[in-house]
Amino acid sequence: MDEYSTLYEIRSSDIDANGHVNYAVYIDAAGDQRYRFFSDHAFPPQKFVDLGIGPVYTDIHARFLREVLLGETITITCNLSGLSPLGVRWKVHHDFIKATGKKAVSLDIEGVILDLAARKTIIPTPELLGTFNLLPRSLDFEVLPETHRTK
Repeated sequence: MDEYSTLYEIRSSDIDANGHVNYAVYIDAAGDQRYRFFSDHAFPPQKFVDLGIGPVYTDIHARFLREVLLGETITITCNLSGLSPLGVRWKVHHDFIKATGKKAVSLDIEGVILDLAARKTIIPTPELLGTFNLLPRSLDFEVLPETHRTK
């Protein structure tokens, strides 16, 4: 399985009152990593701004397996684990790996692209969808339905 990976060093501002990495740091680092991927593939954050669109999370699931400490450098991996045919819905999987090679955190995020003026879900531009399709796919990649309905 191919994957996109980057490094992240745990800073003092990442630590909560209990001495643990604040869970939001993992979510933010994963978002930063995806923006970096899109930038590396000719779709920088300014394009989102120019188009008046942005990614919005609809579901986040985290599994905390091992403690990560201040000053540690971790590897963050990213795989596309789901995408609807038109790209309305997307799903990514991130692993946060310690220098020992052991997985510390797994993060699954689902989302949509939002028209920031209309505040509605949109079909991404062909260029944005093409960039999503450049993300390495997970072994359990699934084709998602275009809509996400809950009962």
